[in-house]
Amino acid sequence: MLEATRQFNLERYHQISTDEVYGHVPEGHASVETDNLAPRSPYAASKASADLMVNAYFVTYNLPVTITRGANNIGPYQYPEKVVPLFATNAIDEEPLPIYGDGRQKRDYQYVLDHCAAIDLVLHHGVLGEAYNVGTGQEMENLRMVEILLDALQRPRDLLVHVRDRPGHDRRYSLNVDKIKALGWQPQHTPEEAIRKTAQWYVENEWWWRKIKSGEYKAFYQAQYGDRLREAGVQK
Repeated sequence: MLEATRQFNLERYHQISTDEVYGHVPEGHASVETDNLAPRSPYAASKASADLMVNAYFVTYNLPVTITRGANNIGPYQYPEKVVPLFATNAIDEEPLPIYGDGRQKRDYQYVLDHCAAIDLVLHHGVLGEAYNVGTGQEMENLRMVEILLDALQRPRDLLVHVRDRPGHDRRYSLNVDKIKALGWQPQHTPEEAIRKTAQWYVENEWWWRKIKSGEYKAFYQAQYGDRLREAGVQK
């Protein structure tokens, strides 16, 4: 794609990256765009590698590139493999919510349309060759996310089940978003508002997700969570 952008002399190449490229972020620090990339999972490593390639094309060929590194997206039409739609749809059916480890991993949950607005802004007004963090700048523990979601859906908190953690699971992501705010962007939703709004969407749109949570999805779910739930004493 970078080579095609160069070959056809395209106006702009924008790379959508992730906060995971920074790896685990210690308490007391929020990642800034100039921090070293320290990915700790194959997915994060692939995104960090792409960021480096984009930057290399900028330096070597003066390709007109920009990068955004987004926090956790949530919102309508998110495939229920992801944590918030997975937990929302499970909770609607009063099924267990399998949370990894102690659930105290910290994440920044942003509403997807806020993220889209940020990408659009950077695409049109970002400085070429620069990266921009995108998120609310507010982190919360996954346990708190689950509490907000269950309360929004009026479901009991004992649906939450702690299961064996996944490999390479970073404990904390935290983004400093001052740079994109300087372009005039502000998120329109807090993480709690984003979680509640997303949960309500899944309540109102069962027609979309029920047909997904069958067939191949069931096989994926069993492979990912079956043994973990059984280890936790839940027979699923």
